[in-house]
Amino acid sequence: MSLQNLKEKFEELKKKFLDNENDEVIKECKKILKKNKIDVFYNLLCLAYNNKGDSNKAIEVMNEALKHNPKNPDFYNNIGMSYSNLYKYKNAEEFYNKGLEINQNNLEILNNLGNLKKNLYKSEDAVKIFKRILAIQSDAITVIYNLALLYSQMGKYEESKELLKKMLKMNSNLTMADSMISQTTKYDSNHPHFLEMKKKLSNMKLDDNSLLHLHYALGKAYNDQKKFKESFENYKKANDLSKKISNYNFENDRKKFDLIKDKFNSLGNIKLNKNTRNFIFIIGLPRSGTSLTEQILSSHENVFGGGELPYLERIFKNYIETKENLDEKDLIKCKKDYIEFTSNLDNSNKVFTDKAPLNFFYIGFIIKFLPNSKFINLVRNPVDNCWSMYKNCFPTKINFADDLLDLSNYYRKYQNLMNFWKKNFPDYIYDLHYENLVSNTKVEVEKLLNFCSLDWDENCLNHHKNKRAIKTISFNQARKPIYNTSVKSYTGFENYLNILEDLV
Repeated sequence: MSLQNLKEKFEELKKKFLDNENDEVIKECKKILKKNKIDVFYNLLCLAYNNKGDSNKAIEVMNEALKHNPKNPDFYNNIGMSYSNLYKYKNAEEFYNKGLEINQNNLEILNNLGNLKKNLYKSEDAVKIFKRILAIQSDAITVIYNLALLYSQMGKYEESKELLKKMLKMNSNLTMADSMISQTTKYDSNHPHFLEMKKKLSNMKLDDNSLLHLHYALGKAYNDQKKFKESFENYKKANDLSKKISNYNFENDRKKFDLIKDKFNSLGNIKLNKNTRNFIFIIGLPRSGTSLTEQILSSHENVFGGGELPYLERIFKNYIETKENLDEKDLIKCKKDYIEFTSNLDNSNKVFTDKAPLNFFYIGFIIKFLPNSKFINLVRNPVDNCWSMYKNCFPTKINFADDLLDLSNYYRKYQNLMNFWKKNFPDYIYDLHYENLVSNTKVEVEKLLNFCSLDWDENCLNHHKNKRAIKTISFNQARKPIYNTSVKSYTGFENYLNILEDLV
């Protein structure tokens, strides 16, 4: 194949990759690489495997590529990304650094390393790396957004807003910036940003994703002004667009709830011995108070707050979901995998918290392979809870929250599953009522620490002074002293939420 033909073939496969035709890309790249060891085809093959979720195969491809050309920094970057996809952060950092030894100003590697530091709660290191990139390329818009997001998570809201405004000057279509600005802004009818967003909505042609973020932001702005009709209309438009994009079908989640019970019932009495480290899982539905609770607990001198970790879902898929008959060896793999992952974040003997709310799916399985675990189930007024999910745009979309009927159905299935777990493991699960926590904080924190077998620590009442980054959309609320304005936050919207009334 001539050089010109190879160039044309690469562009053709690149388009297929962007269209998510990964199997075709893999097949064609392999065919080409048998005869022509060309760097860009190795890279494309690696990315296609990662897109398919096979990061181990992607690493194999890149190791083969390094034999061909050990001086290509992109290869090290791709191996780093693949390890990062597997949550093997130490391996990822090692390969990013190897790539930087070849090209210390490789912006893509630096950006990935910055995001890795952010994931490891090394926020100041991440800030330095992002600033280093912007010193080289001041208009690197992805990096500007990453730094703005990190500043928000660190509680540096003004620094974040300045960067988000810079993004909008560069490209006013980037309405994710509008949405982020709205989260830390209090609007009146003459607020300049509110007027800009209204103008943008009427004058600009935006794609569905950009419109979605703009409607969420306008919903928040009208809500601040107590214009409930206009607010709800914008929230509904945002959610309708989100559901159109995701094509969510509640029946798939209904099957998952049923599968969980069936899988657990097939486990029998297998259970591992207690491990040396204690884990606390903060669960419930999103927007129920899980971030606030972790912020309180992670202020304790003997607790490390791990944040919202996606890892247990991966463990369930890798070792449990597809197995017909689980045995002790499978549970040992689950335990080893989870402990190895969490040690990337903190390898001390402190109690470790994991606050991914939807870990409620896996309670029984976690108890089997991490028997000295405890679960704090956040319970909030159902209408408040569902309304808060509906009106917020989550970084990782929670698709069941895009429709009020779906939300209602999902909430009932969640309650049903929690009743199942409580019946099986009454001593492991503690219901913490959000309304009680904000109205009678000291008493509730004392009860919480007692359940967690932790001594009293006054720092838990000063959680708002905790400097750890909060990587959820609750970054603003969980950083404030306790307040109760989120109780009955749906006031004014009652006429639009009739479908949720039966949940109370």
